[in-house]
Amino acid sequence: MTDQRPIILWAHARSLSTVFERPFLQLQQEFHVIHEPFVPIGLAYMAKNVELLNSIQPPKPTEPITFAHHLTPSLNEILAPHYYNGDQTQPLRVFVKDLATIFLHASEGNPLRSKEILLKFKHTFLIRNPEKSVKSYYKTAIATYKAWDEANVPSFKRIELFSADAIGLKESRALYDLIKDVTGEEIALVDADDLVREPEKVLRKYCEMVGVKFKKEMLEWKAEKVKCWDVKIPDIYHVPDIYYIWHKNATKSTGFNLISKKEEEEIEYPQYIYDIIADNKPHYEYLFQYKTNV
Repeated sequence: MTDQRPIILWAHARSLSTVFERPFLQLQQEFHVIHEPFVPIGLAYMAKNVELLNSIQPPKPTEPITFAHHLTPSLNEILAPHYYNGDQTQPLRVFVKDLATIFLHASEGNPLRSKEILLKFKHTFLIRNPEKSVKSYYKTAIATYKAWDEANVPSFKRIELFSADAIGLKESRALYDLIKDVTGEEIALVDADDLVREPEKVLRKYCEMVGVKFKKEMLEWKAEKVKCWDVKIPDIYHVPDIYYIWHKNATKSTGFNLISKKEEEEIEYPQYIYDIIADNKPHYEYLFQYKTNV
C-alpha cells in the first residue's frame, strides 16, 4: 500500500515555499492543500492575542492526537479525511506547508516531538541560500512597514516582522535533525536554487520520495491570487490584502523557472543584513549537504 500520510513541507521565511504549493494545487482531484495552518497561532503569540488563543478548542478523545496543545486542532485537521468536491467518495492526500520555526518552538518539551506523532506525517524540507532568502525577507518586511505607515497603523498595533531571530534556517536545521533522529526515515530536502534551475527533475524526485505520481501539469499554472493564502488574522496585519505583499511573486508566477526574475530588483542593504546572512550560512550549508540530488 502506498504511503498516504499527509505531506508536510517545512520551510523558512522567503524560501519559495508558497510557490511550492502550486504543483499540488494544480491537482485538486488528488490533493487537499493546507497553507500555513500554524502561522496564525505563532503570530497570535507574538501579538499576545489572548482572545484567539483562548478560542482554540481542546481535542476530542476520538481525534488522532489527544494531547492538548494550541497546535493540536490544526494537526488533527491535517489528519482528518478530506474528499474531492466534498462528495466523500474520492479521498484526497493532504499537502501542508508551514514554517519550521513555529513547530520547533511550540513542540519543545511536549509530546508533539514524539515518534508516535511525528510518524503520522511525511516530513519534507525546503531551504534557500540566505544570500537570497534574507534579502527577500528584509525587502518584504520593509514593504509591509511602508503599508502600515501609509495606513497610519499605530506603533502599538504593529509587530516586528523581520529580525535576526526570525530567519528560520537555524530552526530548520534543528527540526530536520530532530525528525530524522526520531523517525529514522529518509527525508526529501529540496534546495530552492535547484528547484528554479531544474524544476521538472527536482519535482519528479520529490514526488518519488513522498509516494506521489508526478504529472506534467504540476510544472505550470495560471498567475492568480490563491484563496487559501489570504489568511485572516485579527489584530496582526491591519491592512487589507497585506498578504499580497508577501505572496506577490508567487501570485504572479506561472512556473518555478520564472521565480528568480521576480526578485531581481535590488536595494541598498544595511550592514546588519550581511551580518545576518553570514550568521545563517553555516545552517544553510549544513542542510545543503543532505539535499536531495537529481
